[in-house]
Amino acid sequence: RNPDAALSGEFGAALRQLGDTLQSDARLAYTINRFVRRAAVGAASDYGDGIVRLVSDTIKGWDAETVTGRLENAVGRDLQYIRINGTLVGGLVGVTLHAVDTLL
Repeated sequence: RNPDAALSGEFGAALRQLGDTLQSDARLAYTINRFVRRAAVGAASDYGDGIVRLVSDTIKGWDAETVTGRLENAVGRDLQYIRINGTLVGGLVGVTLHAVDTLL
């Protein structure tokens, strides 16, 4: 599947036209935003407990390898940067705490 062609054709054209209309019509954008917010709040209050239970049960069923794989797929190339950054920041904090403890 080509991600660049995901919204091609009539459906993509309709979405682009909707986006253009929402950018030019602030009142329509406000009305749609208000409707979506109310619908989201209503769905959360009606189905929130069930959604929490479903997500919790699904995650409880994952093993460590599955969780690691999902995180690596979601974060992608940034994962190595996050690991290195965490190591450097943690090391810097440790050295700083040791220096403060030694000086005091």
